[in-house]
Amino acid sequence: MPSPPLFKDLGKQINDLLTKKIDDEQDRGSLFTGQVLKFKSTSSDGIKIESYTRQKEGKFFSKLSAEYTKKPWGTANLEVNNKTEVSISLKNSSLYKGLKNKLTGKLKDKKGKKIREVVLDSTFAGASFATNAKMTYGLDSETIKGEFSATAGEENLTVGGSYPLTVSTKTFDIVKGKGQDSALPFDNLSLGVELKLSDITCSLLTKPKSELEVGFVGDVASKTKLGGKFYVPGEGDKDKVSMIQLGVNHKLDSDTTLYGVFESTGSVKGTFAKKFADPKLTASFTFGMDLTKGPDLVKPMGISIALGDA
Repeated sequence: MPSPPLFKDLGKQINDLLTKKIDDEQDRGSLFTGQVLKFKSTSSDGIKIESYTRQKEGKFFSKLSAEYTKKPWGTANLEVNNKTEVSISLKNSSLYKGLKNKLTGKLKDKKGKKIREVVLDSTFAGASFATNAKMTYGLDSETIKGEFSATAGEENLTVGGSYPLTVSTKTFDIVKGKGQDSALPFDNLSLGVELKLSDITCSLLTKPKSELEVGFVGDVASKTKLGGKFYVPGEGDKDKVSMIQLGVNHKLDSDTTLYGVFESTGSVKGTFAKKFADPKLTASFTFGMDLTKGPDLVKPMGISIALGDA
């Protein structure tokens, strides 16, 4: 029996349909309205090189990564960007069957302050269950932030939960969250259910402060995928509103795809993506419109060019 998905992957198909080709990948939740150039290639020695450059509202962001895999030791990755952030990671899946570990060291600058972190991300997949533990040690904050989750599944049904935990490295006491009376409050628990039928996948996720997501995604035709989500923000989250989202992915042909998302707030978003064989690249155009402010008001268009295998 195959392993169930990890908790973080519950509802992933739905979220990918609604955001992956629409949102800014460096600023999730924000419509992509910049210009991006990507490049990805593999050298004769097996080193994967990937670059990403974005211009948005007069600001540039660029990153470069190199990755090398050596069996059975694993995969090493180095990533740097123009914000003086550096990360080095090592991935290994050969220590024990079903166990995958990723160790990452990060150095970044936030408002002039250096932040150093070490992240250990471990997953274990069994015949009918899967677990994940992600722990972030802040060398400057003197805390360890953990996120622990587990899922169990039988055939097409998966249920699971996730819980965050912060521990002080000075006293090894559990750190209470802001406004919390207990170090282990029950309302920090996230729960999820995912059901896969023949042509449709449904999911329900509850998160802290009564945040709720209910969604579905499925194939309605050989070239068309349809999905939707009902979202209720958590209590006290003034930056978000309850909404219904509907998304569609339609292949015009093997190289041309249309993506569209409509939100009950009046927002309409769309992406047109086209692949070319010579030279090998993918071009996409993304736009957004707020129908509550008039059909002629279109936000700046996002343009992305991906070269090579990107």
